[in-house]
Amino acid sequence: MQRASRQYGNRELRFRACALTSPAKWRAPSVCGAALRPLGGFGVALSALITASLALAQSASETKAFQSGQFRYSVALPAGCRHEEGPGTLDAVCSTDFDPDKSAMASAASALVLEVGVEPVPEDAGKVPAELARRYDEAQFKAELPENVCGESDKTRVRIENVKQVVEETRVGYTADVACPEIKFLGLGERHARVEVFVTPGLRYRLMARAPIEEFEQHKEAVDAFFASFRIHP
Repeated sequence: MQRASRQYGNRELRFRACALTSPAKWRAPSVCGAALRPLGGFGVALSALITASLALAQSASETKAFQSGQFRYSVALPAGCRHEEGPGTLDAVCSTDFDPDKSAMASAASALVLEVGVEPVPEDAGKVPAELARRYDEAQFKAELPENVCGESDKTRVRIENVKQVVEETRVGYTADVACPEIKFLGLGERHARVEVFVTPGLRYRLMARAPIEEFEQHKEAVDAFFASFRIHP
């Protein structure tokens, strides 16, 4: 995936430059507010917090469907994110509260990013999964993560955990959790990412979700929905 590595590496450099220059069932909010009125100012503040949490959960659950006939896949992305499409790529850049106006100005280096990338590999056409796994093995998958996910050339600074390979009937899947180091001169803290790669006859798909480490768990619902929505079509 050398072409993809250069593509994602170049994109990460642009993201860094941008960072330098760019600025369960819940009760209805009215019911919660009524229950909290005896608590005075604290109750009002807590009611506002609950209302904001409800709004965030709702905005994160609203999605927009995307489908690629050329690369035979479909996926759903949060509707409140900025969506960017390129040759073989689809990105969602999301503000913390999934507000469209804020997402439009968000830096991909420091926001939640959901990404799909596809690389044609003609030499893999017609290959069975066992052979695909030999041609693109776990070692190669791990070797590409620092540059592709973190934009980091020093592999020793990137922590890779929970690596898994699954050989299925028609494809090979790889998953991993990645911890990207802080970039002090850009003011970027540590970021966490989850990556899935699917190797199929002729096409390789890479899915990534990345966010500041303190926000990743907050966005777990949106991240899980993104990965669960991805489908490869015949």
